[in-house]
Amino acid sequence: MARSEEVERIRRDVDQALRDRVEPEAILPLLARLARAAAPESDAWIFAHRHLAELGVEHDPWRAALFARRVLAQRPDDDGAWAVLGLAQSLLGHYRYAARAYERALALVPENPWYAHNLGHLYDVALDRPADALPLLSRATFAETGEADIAASYAHALARCGKLSVAKRILKRAIRRGATADQMALSRWLDAGAPTEPKAAAAATGSVTAARKKPKRKKPRESSGLAD
Repeated sequence: MARSEEVERIRRDVDQALRDRVEPEAILPLLARLARAAAPESDAWIFAHRHLAELGVEHDPWRAALFARRVLAQRPDDDGAWAVLGLAQSLLGHYRYAARAYERALALVPENPWYAHNLGHLYDVALDRPADALPLLSRATFAETGEADIAASYAHALARCGKLSVAKRILKRAIRRGATADQMALSRWLDAGAPTEPKAAAAATGSVTAARKKPKRKKPRESSGLAD
Protein backbone atom coordinates (compact mmCIF):
# COMPACT_ATOMS: atom_id res chain seq x y z
CA MET A 1 0.00 0.00 0.00
CA ALA A 2 1.34 3.43 -0.89
CA ARG A 3 2.33 5.63 1.99
CA SER A 4 -0.34 8.24 1.20
CA GLU A 5 -3.03 5.56 1.13
CA GLU A 6 -1.86 4.21 4.49
CA VAL A 7 -1.94 7.71 5.98
CA GLU A 8 -5.46 8.31 4.68
CA ARG A 9 -6.66 4.98 6.06
CA ILE A 10 -5.23 5.63 9.52
CA ARG A 11 -6.61 9.18 9.47
CA ARG A 12 -10.10 7.86 8.70
CA ASP A 13 -9.80 5.36 11.55
CA VAL A 14 -8.77 8.14 13.94
CA ASP A 15 -11.59 10.41 12.79
CA GLN A 16 -14.13 7.66 13.32
CA ALA A 17 -12.74 6.85 16.78
CA LEU A 18 -12.95 10.51 17.76
CA ARG A 19 -16.54 10.75 16.52
CA ASP A 20 -17.41 7.62 18.50
CA ARG A 21 -15.69 9.03 21.60
CA VAL A 22 -13.54 5.94 21.93
CA GLU A 23 -11.37 5.86 25.04
CA PRO A 24 -7.96 7.55 24.68
CA GLU A 25 -6.01 4.36 25.27
CA ALA A 26 -7.54 2.99 22.08
CA ILE A 27 -7.00 6.16 20.02
CA LEU A 28 -3.45 6.98 21.11
CA PRO A 29 -1.84 3.99 19.35
CA LEU A 30 -3.64 4.98 16.13
CA LEU A 31 -2.36 8.53 16.47
CA ALA A 32 1.17 7.26 17.09
CA ARG A 33 0.96 5.19 13.89
CA LEU A 34 -0.32 8.21 11.99
CA ALA A 35 2.52 10.37 13.31
CA ARG A 36 5.06 7.79 12.13
CA ALA A 37 3.44 7.21 8.74
CA ALA A 38 2.77 10.84 7.80
CA ALA A 39 5.35 13.00 6.12
CA PRO A 40 7.03 15.27 8.71
CA GLU A 41 5.27 18.62 9.06
CA SER A 42 2.38 17.57 6.78
CA ASP A 43 -1.24 18.24 7.73
CA ALA A 44 -1.67 14.63 8.87
CA TRP A 45 1.52 14.85 10.97
CA ILE A 46 0.26 18.07 12.60
CA PHE A 47 -3.14 16.48 13.22
CA ALA A 48 -1.56 13.45 14.87
CA HIS A 49 0.72 15.44 17.15
CA ARG A 50 -2.03 17.86 18.19
CA HIS A 51 -4.31 15.00 19.22
CA LEU A 52 -1.50 13.07 20.90
CA ALA A 53 -1.00 16.17 23.05
CA GLU A 54 -4.69 16.70 23.78
CA LEU A 55 -5.57 13.10 24.61
CA GLY A 56 -2.39 12.31 26.50
CA VAL A 57 -1.92 15.46 28.54
CA GLU A 58 -3.35 14.23 31.85
CA HIS A 59 -1.50 10.93 31.61
CA ASP A 60 1.87 12.31 30.53
CA PRO A 61 1.99 16.13 30.54
CA TRP A 62 5.70 16.27 29.77
CA ARG A 63 5.31 14.32 26.54
CA ALA A 64 2.11 16.20 25.69
CA ALA A 65 4.06 19.45 25.95
CA LEU A 66 6.64 18.04 23.54
CA PHE A 67 3.93 17.16 21.01
CA ALA A 68 2.32 20.58 21.38
CA ARG A 69 5.64 22.34 20.81
CA ARG A 70 6.16 20.31 17.64
CA VAL A 71 2.83 21.57 16.36
CA LEU A 72 3.61 25.16 17.32
CA ALA A 73 6.97 25.04 15.57
CA GLN A 74 5.00 24.66 12.33
CA ARG A 75 1.73 26.39 13.26
CA PRO A 76 2.42 29.21 15.73
CA ASP A 77 -1.17 30.41 15.35
CA ASP A 78 -2.68 27.10 16.54
CA ASP A 79 -4.63 28.20 19.63
CA GLY A 80 -5.48 24.62 20.61
CA ALA A 81 -1.81 23.68 20.74
CA TRP A 82 -1.04 26.73 22.90
CA ALA A 83 -3.90 25.75 25.21
CA VAL A 84 -2.79 22.15 25.63
CA LEU A 85 0.76 23.38 26.21
CA GLY A 86 -0.64 25.62 28.95
CA LEU A 87 -2.50 22.72 30.52
CA ALA A 88 0.57 20.49 30.36
CA GLN A 89 2.76 23.11 32.01
CA SER A 90 0.13 23.69 34.68
CA LEU A 91 0.11 19.99 35.51
CA LEU A 92 3.91 20.06 35.66
CA GLY A 93 3.82 23.02 38.07
CA HIS A 94 5.40 25.49 35.62
CA TYR A 95 2.80 28.17 36.22
CA ARG A 96 4.44 31.17 34.59
CA TYR A 97 5.12 29.16 31.47
CA ALA A 98 1.53 27.91 31.55
CA ALA A 99 0.19 31.45 31.84
CA ARG A 100 2.26 32.61 28.87
CA ALA A 101 0.88 29.74 26.79
CA TYR A 102 -2.70 30.58 27.74
CA GLU A 103 -2.07 34.23 27.00
CA ARG A 104 -1.08 33.24 23.47
CA ALA A 105 -4.15 31.00 23.08
CA LEU A 106 -6.47 33.73 24.33
CA ALA A 107 -4.90 36.35 22.08
CA LEU A 108 -5.68 34.09 19.12
CA VAL A 109 -9.26 33.31 20.22
CA PRO A 110 -10.36 36.05 22.67
CA GLU A 111 -13.93 34.74 22.92
CA ASN A 112 -12.97 31.30 24.26
CA PRO A 113 -14.25 31.16 27.87
CA TRP A 114 -12.14 28.13 28.78
CA TYR A 115 -8.92 29.91 27.87
CA ALA A 116 -10.09 32.92 29.90
CA HIS A 117 -10.93 30.71 32.87
CA ASN A 118 -7.69 28.80 32.83
CA LEU A 119 -5.57 31.93 32.55
CA GLY A 120 -7.59 33.69 35.25
CA HIS A 121 -7.32 30.70 37.56
CA LEU A 122 -3.56 30.65 37.11
CA TYR A 123 -3.31 34.37 37.79
CA ASP A 124 -5.36 34.06 40.98
CA VAL A 125 -4.26 30.83 42.61
CA ALA A 126 -0.82 30.09 41.17
CA LEU A 127 0.64 33.56 40.53
CA ASP A 128 -1.08 35.57 43.29
CA ARG A 129 -2.56 38.08 40.83
CA PRO A 130 -6.28 38.02 41.70
CA ALA A 131 -6.93 41.54 40.37
CA ASP A 132 -5.63 40.49 36.95
CA ALA A 133 -7.77 37.37 37.15
CA LEU A 134 -11.08 39.16 37.72
CA PRO A 135 -11.91 40.37 34.19
CA LEU A 136 -10.97 37.00 32.72
CA LEU A 137 -13.01 35.01 35.22
CA SER A 138 -15.95 37.38 34.92
CA ARG A 139 -15.96 36.93 31.16
CA ALA A 140 -15.76 33.14 31.48
CA THR A 141 -18.48 32.97 34.13
CA PHE A 142 -21.03 34.92 32.14
CA ALA A 143 -20.17 33.06 28.93
CA GLU A 144 -20.61 29.67 30.61
CA THR A 145 -23.43 30.32 33.07
CA GLY A 146 -23.99 26.64 33.81
CA GLU A 147 -20.41 25.89 34.85
CA ALA A 148 -20.20 25.95 38.64
CA ASP A 149 -16.44 25.33 38.62
CA ILE A 150 -15.85 28.49 36.59
CA ALA A 151 -18.12 30.49 38.88
CA ALA A 152 -16.26 29.13 41.91
CA SER A 153 -12.98 30.35 40.46
CA TYR A 154 -14.54 33.78 39.94
CA ALA A 155 -15.93 33.84 43.49
CA HIS A 156 -12.51 32.97 44.90
CA ALA A 157 -10.81 35.80 43.04
CA LEU A 158 -13.56 38.25 44.00
CA ALA A 159 -13.13 37.41 47.67
CA ARG A 160 -9.37 37.83 47.46
CA CYS A 161 -9.97 41.28 45.97
CA GLY A 162 -12.22 42.28 48.88
CA LYS A 163 -15.53 41.81 47.04
CA LEU A 164 -16.89 39.28 49.51
CA SER A 165 -20.61 39.95 49.14
CA VAL A 166 -20.42 39.65 45.35
CA ALA A 167 -18.39 36.46 45.69
CA LYS A 168 -21.03 34.91 47.94
CA ARG A 169 -23.79 35.85 45.52
CA ILE A 170 -21.95 34.42 42.51
CA LEU A 171 -21.20 31.15 44.28
CA LYS A 172 -24.68 30.79 45.76
CA ARG A 173 -26.27 31.15 42.34
CA ALA A 174 -23.82 28.67 40.80
CA ILE A 175 -24.44 25.91 43.34
CA ARG A 176 -28.17 26.34 43.86
CA ARG A 177 -28.84 22.93 42.28
CA GLY A 178 -26.15 21.21 44.29
CA ALA A 179 -22.48 21.58 45.15
CA THR A 180 -19.42 19.42 45.29
CA ALA A 181 -17.58 18.96 48.57
CA ASP A 182 -14.91 21.37 47.36
CA GLN A 183 -17.46 24.01 46.45
CA MET A 184 -19.02 23.68 49.89
CA ALA A 185 -15.56 24.19 51.39
CA LEU A 186 -15.23 27.37 49.35
CA SER A 187 -18.66 28.49 50.59
CA ARG A 188 -17.57 27.96 54.21
CA TRP A 189 -14.38 29.93 53.54
CA LEU A 190 -16.46 32.81 52.20
CA ASP A 191 -18.84 32.62 55.17
CA ALA A 192 -15.83 32.83 57.48
CA GLY A 193 -14.91 36.13 55.87
CA ALA A 194 -12.34 34.76 53.41
CA PRO A 195 -9.35 34.51 55.76
CA THR A 196 -6.11 35.80 54.35
CA GLU A 197 -4.67 32.31 53.85
CA PRO A 198 -6.76 30.93 50.95
CA LYS A 199 -4.91 27.68 50.25
CA ALA A 200 -7.64 25.41 51.60
CA ALA A 201 -10.25 27.22 49.57
CA ALA A 202 -8.14 27.44 46.43
CA ALA A 203 -8.60 23.74 45.73
CA ALA A 204 -12.35 24.29 45.71
CA THR A 205 -12.12 26.55 42.71
CA GLY A 206 -11.24 23.65 40.48
CA SER A 207 -8.19 23.63 38.29
CA VAL A 208 -6.98 24.48 34.85
CA THR A 209 -9.07 22.35 32.50
CA ALA A 210 -9.28 21.33 28.89
CA ALA A 211 -10.06 24.14 26.53
CA ARG A 212 -13.53 22.84 25.82
CA LYS A 213 -15.65 20.73 28.10
CA LYS A 214 -15.38 17.07 27.19
CA PRO A 215 -16.83 13.88 28.65
CA LYS A 216 -14.73 12.35 31.39
CA ARG A 217 -12.56 9.55 30.11
CA LYS A 218 -10.40 6.94 31.76
CA LYS A 219 -6.75 7.87 31.69
CA PRO A 220 -4.59 6.02 29.18
CA ARG A 221 -2.58 3.10 30.49
CA GLU A 222 1.20 2.95 30.38
CA SER A 223 0.94 0.90 27.17
CA SER A 224 -0.80 3.70 25.30
CA GLY A 225 1.70 3.60 22.45
CA LEU A 226 2.62 7.27 22.39
CA ALA A 227 4.95 8.28 19.63
CA ASP A 228 8.55 9.14 20.55
